[in-house]
Amino acid sequence: MYKDTLISIIIPTYKRPDGIALALSSVESERLAGFEVEIIIADNDPAASAKDFIETYSKASTANIHYVHVPQPGVSNARNGALAIAKGRYIAFLDDDMEAISPWIEPLIKASQTYEAALVFGPATAVMPADNKPEYKYMQPEFSRLPHDKDGLIHRGVATGNCLIDRARCTLPTPPFDLRYNQTGGEDDALFHTLQAQGARLAWAQNAKTWEHVPASRATLSYIWKRNFAFGQSPSQDAADKGLTGVFGITKWMLIGAAQSLIYGLIWLGFRATAQAKHIQYFCKLAQGVGKIFWFGPFAPKLYGENATTEPHT
Repeated sequence: MYKDTLISIIIPTYKRPDGIALALSSVESERLAGFEVEIIIADNDPAASAKDFIETYSKASTANIHYVHVPQPGVSNARNGALAIAKGRYIAFLDDDMEAISPWIEPLIKASQTYEAALVFGPATAVMPADNKPEYKYMQPEFSRLPHDKDGLIHRGVATGNCLIDRARCTLPTPPFDLRYNQTGGEDDALFHTLQAQGARLAWAQNAKTWEHVPASRATLSYIWKRNFAFGQSPSQDAADKGLTGVFGITKWMLIGAAQSLIYGLIWLGFRATAQAKHIQYFCKLAQGVGKIFWFGPFAPKLYGENATTEPHT
């Protein structure tokens, strides 16, 4: 059961003390006439490293903040653990490396009501590390999520970070986020596809803006290869999830991946040979192409749970 006039903001966190502090402070003052707001922090560190901070923060805040410890690491576990105690009809997700730009909740709710959408997504603009290396100019778009430039209905989900779910317009599966994707990610795409199969509408809210803060540990060629390889795997994996009816789709995406790997691989080698930072743009496209070919289990990069990047206090 849920309360129609309550918005539950969910922020999962895993060993990112500075990140959770920034994310929480960015939504602490979010208000919307006619609605109550609760904030749920799902601590996915087995050692409950965020507990003391959240409890201290909550005592000094006027916001309705709840802490839940989800000790088994995994991106699906963390989101499901928070959803299990969320009481709102509307569920807004923010990641612990993100910062909401106020007003954030209002445009998400407005888009849901205007377009009768069960899922609403907003933009995320990456903020690169302060040392400003030349290659960051080309990495920055790879960490940003800016697929649309105006409000309206859309055909494909974007990501859980900066996403709103209206539980009155859909039926969440049990569990909502598939546990198979705990370490690899892709749990959000799986949920979006399930809800779309129910007939759920998807919408974009251009003014629900966020920043995604990229630490130096992720602003590396190794990480962006893994990230884009996983993106590339997604359409092939989606086709595979359909069973025998998805064989054509798997073949199509693998052939597309082979063509992309050849074309973007050659372009990448050209820019790399001339030491131009622009090679990163094609490096990412190459990774996506290779991911479409090697989409199956053993090749899935593990980016979440115990494999997630973490940050010390600064």
